[in-house]
Amino acid sequence: MNQHVTMPSEVQEYFNAINQYQTEAFIGLFAPGATVKDNGKEIQGKDDIQAWAESEIFSNKVRYTISEIMEAGGSTVVTAEMEGEFNRNRVPAPQQFRHEFKVLDGKIKSLLITQI
Repeated sequence: MNQHVTMPSEVQEYFNAINQYQTEAFIGLFAPGATVKDNGKEIQGKDDIQAWAESEIFSNKVRYTISEIMEAGGSTVVTAEMEGEFNRNRVPAPQQFRHEFKVLDGKIKSLLITQI
């Protein structure tokens, strides 16, 4: 793993869109047919990713603070602390999450999110 990595602009824009509550910019970052795996649930296609993001991210006013960026196996891996306005019993804050991005032709092709 290379820990001295420049974050691809698509990955930086992903976190910017979340932190600035820009839903249209967020969904525009994903390729048609992209997949997101979040907490064991697989979401495929831009329409379903948009519904997931509105339900899980934007409605809870999630914000991320990035703590680490690495490259591993052709992916960009970002560790970030999540905060937001969600049920603290379900997800106590703050939480650390690992985001593993595969970017192709300027779009996010796949994203795997796991809690650390």
